[in-house]
Amino acid sequence: MTQQLNIDLHTHSRCSDGALAPAALVERAAAAGVQVLALTDHDSTAGLDDASRRAGESGVQLVPGVEISSAWRAQSIHVLGLWIDPANQALRVALAGQSTRRNVRMREICAHLTGLGLPGAALLAIVEAQPGVATRAHLAAAMVAGGHARSVDDVFRKYLGRGKPARIAANWPGITEVVGWIVAAGGVAALAHPARYKLSASGRRQLLADFAAAGGSALEVVSGANAAHNIEACARWAASFGLRGSVGSDFHDPQLSWNPLGRLAKLPEGVTPVWRDRLV
Repeated sequence: MTQQLNIDLHTHSRCSDGALAPAALVERAAAAGVQVLALTDHDSTAGLDDASRRAGESGVQLVPGVEISSAWRAQSIHVLGLWIDPANQALRVALAGQSTRRNVRMREICAHLTGLGLPGAALLAIVEAQPGVATRAHLAAAMVAGGHARSVDDVFRKYLGRGKPARIAANWPGITEVVGWIVAAGGVAALAHPARYKLSASGRRQLLADFAAAGGSALEVVSGANAAHNIEACARWAASFGLRGSVGSDFHDPQLSWNPLGRLAKLPEGVTPVWRDRLV
């Protein structure tokens, strides 16, 4: 397969914090000219069956995927699992554990909101009624809808961001453990949006070294609205650590203009595509 294919290996559906049902996501991708699509919901593979059925009808090649939250030096790091076997029992158990971690954290956050005079119990009920895994994006949307903040950004600035009163640190498993889950499920572990993590140059190099040592084999070189200099930097990192390159929009919502489906930049020359020898 050549790099000229329209490929997107990082998208989200309503089964995590995306706006569209899995089938609708596939339809929108097909309409945008995407030929190879990965559904990579946060810590969930619940949407893959519906997405696969619609992909077969739409002529889109679906890559079964997941985006798993992990920890590295107290920072949350996201690892994409591509070409996973969603029926793998160990992976299913691991993702169930992730769901439990999310639910516990959400209850703690809402308890803190109650202590701040906000209707934490009512907000928790709204979040838990949403399809898919419970995320802070769901909570922020509920707070905006309830008139408790002007915008999602406002929620994070006032309540959920680092150092804010309802901030609860996530208790994610280490990056080595998460990469192990993906590899054991037959998948390829790709580090998601590496330019977004707030790390020093030396810290980023150590993260990449640890990721590669754990069995990670790819880096998301093209991600969403990455500027050209970010793509160039990611390409250099991939070469330095012997990692293949991936491309992904991180698409969540049609109303967000910064990461539309079907309009990703191509991998830079010299970067080995993660999909080499994987597509049919």
